[in-house]
Amino acid sequence: MNDRIKAIEQMIETSGEDVFLRYSLGMEYAGAGEHARAVESFRKCIELEGDYLPAYVEAGKSLRAAGDSAGAREMFTAGMELAAVRGERHVRDFIQQQLDALPKA
Repeated sequence: MNDRIKAIEQMIETSGEDVFLRYSLGMEYAGAGEHARAVESFRKCIELEGDYLPAYVEAGKSLRAAGDSAGAREMFTAGMELAAVRGERHVRDFIQQQLDALPKA
């Protein structure tokens, strides 16, 4: 486990749950190729703050990287709906590109 992951986990343990720390942990896991752990961290972000849009995007990307196209499609779709409600057109377009790149169901 790399030092940044250890440090972030220690901060979470010491200071309690924080959406940005969880997101940072997920990004570190994703960068290390630990996609299941990344998804777990991004799902925790969503549990802590349901409208934290970056967590949906990154969870979808990690699910895709792990070979779970159905899970990625579900996460991207949820993110797309949130982006539409919030009027985040750029993010919605990015997510649509991610959905379009997934294998057809």
